[in-house]
Amino acid sequence: VELVMVVDHAAFQNYPNLQRVRTRALEIANQVDVFFQPLGVRVALLAVEVWSEGDRFAVGGSARAALERFLRWRQEELLPRLPHDNAQLLTGAHFEDVAVGMSAQASMCSPARSGGVSMVSTPCPHPVPLHLPTLTPLVPQDHSVSALIVASTVAHQLGHNLGMRHDSAGRFCDCSDQRQDRGCIMAPPTGLTPGLSFSNCSQQDLERSLRWGQGWCLSNVPEPQRLAGSPFCGNRFLEPGEGCDCGLSLECTDPCCNSSTCQLVPGAACATGDACCQDCQLLRAGHPCREPLGECDLPEFCDGVSPHCPPDTFLQDGQPCARGRASCYGGACATYEGQCQQLLGTGASPVSSSCVASLNAKGDKRGHCGQLPNG
Repeated sequence: VELVMVVDHAAFQNYPNLQRVRTRALEIANQVDVFFQPLGVRVALLAVEVWSEGDRFAVGGSARAALERFLRWRQEELLPRLPHDNAQLLTGAHFEDVAVGMSAQASMCSPARSGGVSMVSTPCPHPVPLHLPTLTPLVPQDHSVSALIVASTVAHQLGHNLGMRHDSAGRFCDCSDQRQDRGCIMAPPTGLTPGLSFSNCSQQDLERSLRWGQGWCLSNVPEPQRLAGSPFCGNRFLEPGEGCDCGLSLECTDPCCNSSTCQLVPGAACATGDACCQDCQLLRAGHPCREPLGECDLPEFCDGVSPHCPPDTFLQDGQPCARGRASCYGGACATYEGQCQQLLGTGASPVSSSCVASLNAKGDKRGHCGQLPNG
């Protein structure tokens, strides 16, 4: 996930120093990346934009309204000058309608909807250190309680963007095998104890979302020079001068890579984890490296030269799919029924167009475009 973090003016005023704000944003992004790594997802921070002089739009009041304004600003102003997959706004404002933040459900890769907003807590006068698992640091860590809460909140919003739903009681979700003393990241937010790991339900939601083609923009690895922060050996991102990067020495399990130097071991042509690498050697040209994720996606094959799978390709938008009942868009077959089931579960079915046309215009409890009391 190529991420851009935006810090509004109220959040900047909590730490009125540009370098300190950027350092804190890097730490938050690092924590978010650590949360997602067990799911096989990496979060790469491309940039931090700080509104030190003033907000680009009105942020306070309703979280839903602030989210809509942020998504509009992202599409119209941020995306054209800085291509990315997702943007998250850190705000010092307090919303009237939610506890911690809001994001657009199952919207990853959408130019118009891929983003979220999160409230940041005020600085703790005496930061409390937390005993967390070994992390891959991007910047020096202070692990204040407020920073961890923000990282958990951002991961929660990003989870919604990736198609994850809340870990409600009826779903029997469990993340105790990950962190026995903390809650799950996708539990309904309370603004109190932060979740530190994703549950089995979150993993299932993510897998389902990817099968539906929601992550079509996530297969590319960002160029090292596009990453925010200073490059160093051990951050699991391949940067200039490195032949591989399997993390810190204590966590590296790649026999092809020297974790101390971030160079391939003698005789190795590639590193473990590369899609076109096996036993430290390049796979032959034509070897399949990415299966199609549905009828609108296309398979990719190794070229025998690079250890990486070629960029993801898919059918042109507008090609018919689902036996002519829908059209391909962004590599996914966007059927009405499929989108309904993705949002509401496999047993859901869409209503007829005549029902929508007659009820939604009334704006009553039977049919409307507003938000229900339960969110």
